[in-house]
Amino acid sequence: MPDMGHRRGRLWRAAMMASLVTGCAACTTSSPSSRAGTPQASTTSVEPGSSISASSTKTTPTPTPTAGAAWLTYGGSFARTSLDSTDPTFGHKPTTAWTSPSLDGPVYGEPLIYKGQVFVATQNDTVYALSAADGTLAWSDHLASPVPAGALPCGDITPTVGITSTMVIDPTSGKLFASAAVLSGSSVGHAVYSIDIATHRVLWTRDVDQPGWAARGQLQRVGLALSAGHVIVGFGGNYGDCGNYHGWVVGVPESGTGSLLAYEVPTAREGAIWAPAGVTVDASGNVFVVTGNGAAGAGQRFDHGNAVIELSPTLAERQFFAPTNWAQDNADDGDLGSTAAILLDNSRMFIIGKQQTAYLLDATKLGGIGGQLASINVCNSRGGNAYQSPDVYVVCTSGGTIAQVRVGPGATMARGWTWTSPTGEAGSPTIAGGVLWTLDVSSSRLYGVDTSTGATRYTLRLTTGTPPHFAAPSIAGGMLVVAGASHVEAFR
Repeated sequence: MPDMGHRRGRLWRAAMMASLVTGCAACTTSSPSSRAGTPQASTTSVEPGSSISASSTKTTPTPTPTAGAAWLTYGGSFARTSLDSTDPTFGHKPTTAWTSPSLDGPVYGEPLIYKGQVFVATQNDTVYALSAADGTLAWSDHLASPVPAGALPCGDITPTVGITSTMVIDPTSGKLFASAAVLSGSSVGHAVYSIDIATHRVLWTRDVDQPGWAARGQLQRVGLALSAGHVIVGFGGNYGDCGNYHGWVVGVPESGTGSLLAYEVPTAREGAIWAPAGVTVDASGNVFVVTGNGAAGAGQRFDHGNAVIELSPTLAERQFFAPTNWAQDNADDGDLGSTAAILLDNSRMFIIGKQQTAYLLDATKLGGIGGQLASINVCNSRGGNAYQSPDVYVVCTSGGTIAQVRVGPGATMARGWTWTSPTGEAGSPTIAGGVLWTLDVSSSRLYGVDTSTGATRYTLRLTTGTPPHFAAPSIAGGMLVVAGASHVEAFR
């Protein structure tokens, strides 16, 4: 039986930033080591205000950043709370600050904000750094050739699959890490890239494909994380659940050298790790992953489908939680892992998936099958959710709503208000200054919702092109950033 690891007394709020820098003694700026057969990165740029192509470069000065103004990973922290607690209360309707030049493909990951720059990556395997002051291009790196959609057995990303997940920044080393699907000849592969932000030089590239898997069937959508000197990369399958794919977690040394760490979900097939909001990491570097449907059915042995699994910093399994109806969820496409686990204060964890039930867990003792502290029916949720004590704000993907769930006192949960999108859809939320921000991807609108009352306070029209399904805005230094199919837009 997995180690139940009774590690009480963790300080979850401290974990948000502490886990960003865990193990950075291992961070170096060693010479690049290239993935065999992977196209080398090229640096690109354009003149301000023109379209961004993949063949030229221009470097602009880096503005002095606002103290503490950073958004380094999906949700702002590895607790995946999607909360910016540093900004003052929004007392005005934000207005457009800038719109970026045209990008060379759609952005599926959350924009990152660091040292006066905004970082995004496209499905064309290109990473962009934009000035946070005015949106002009600072630099861009085209990392590799993306994979044509037709080269994959199924999926809903077109016309190419490149960088799908949210990147991650290590502020102690000044490195940006990106994970890309790459095409080399006729071969599909997956690689992680380390980029020095100051010089925008690719330091190294590592092939992360695992022995025996069918690379065409594996999709890297889950947001990247850092733990104990490693970049943590999760894998699931393409939309349509085709092929014999498996859920995997791979740990890549931040230095670029040394062996990879790896954990495979022990199911005959599937068990995807795919939540766009990422895997979750605590202050000790322990990694919490949430899986989708496994292969086992009623009466068969539990196979870690539809489960929360805690892994050690070396990716060894410690413990797990699964609902008592895990087998039915497997059969019904229940996908507990359609969102990330959120670390709450006082050692608690919140998770909800497509199967509509929210679970409150003791993160130090997940409890195995049926081990939750409390559960409550909410909605079908996909993407990322947000937390500001004592409330979790759950995106109800099918209903176009956001549901407030009050956590506590003690091991209890209760429903609060429900906000309904005026235009029919609601996206993954982000909280700042007492306002919850959510995207309607169909109408290209950004809504600001009062966290106390659930009333709509602000409605902003976007010029980004259609954002992807699970898009969420990023927030730092009083600036909201949204990325879409063709542009990045900032509001202040």
